[in-house]
Amino acid sequence: MLRRLLITLCLSLPVVCLASADNPVSGQDYNVLSTPVQTRNPKKIEVISFFAYTCPHCYSYEKTLETWAKNLPQDVDYYRVPVAWSDKYFHYSKTYLALEAMNKLDPYHDIFFNAVIKERKDFPDLESIADYLSSQGLNKEEFLKTANSFSVKMKNDRAFRTWQAYNLDGTPGNAVNGKYFTAPHIVGTREGAIEVINKLIEKERQAMAVKQPPKASK
Repeated sequence: MLRRLLITLCLSLPVVCLASADNPVSGQDYNVLSTPVQTRNPKKIEVISFFAYTCPHCYSYEKTLETWAKNLPQDVDYYRVPVAWSDKYFHYSKTYLALEAMNKLDPYHDIFFNAVIKERKDFPDLESIADYLSSQGLNKEEFLKTANSFSVKMKNDRAFRTWQAYNLDGTPGNAVNGKYFTAPHIVGTREGAIEVINKLIEKERQAMAVKQPPKASK
């Protein structure tokens, strides 16, 4: 009897997870922010991916997000925000922002992520990161100049303020339009988190459509 009950329970769990992602519930599949965070483009639906290069779960989630991001509609503004949990890792978040500024995220974002998580390489400073990435074909001088620039410092400070505004306490996670927060650990699966994001995007799309003033008749 007990064995039959356990089998029934195990078989029912995936169905529950899928149903939850398909019909997300506030407080269960996502959280509503008590204080909305200003988005960078009010004309679009913003989706932020918070990640840390030191986070194995972020590494696993990355491929799921990359596939999803390839087919986003024009009204969605998707971007990553690197997270450094302490000053010790500020040079990691600067690395992402420098590669972004250099238009070198492809392929060096994945290369660096793989080095940290899969190869378990330790990078105590920007110089060591520059040495490694230069061994992979990146211009070392250009990278260091960009990573140490005032503009990257400002972007790094902004990234810090952004994840602080969301009261982030773990990665990975996703914010939708400054109002909602969800994550694989909240929903239960990486794919489920994507489904919840899609539902929240549609929710915001409908809300924005209601706010649009009717077009004047000609």
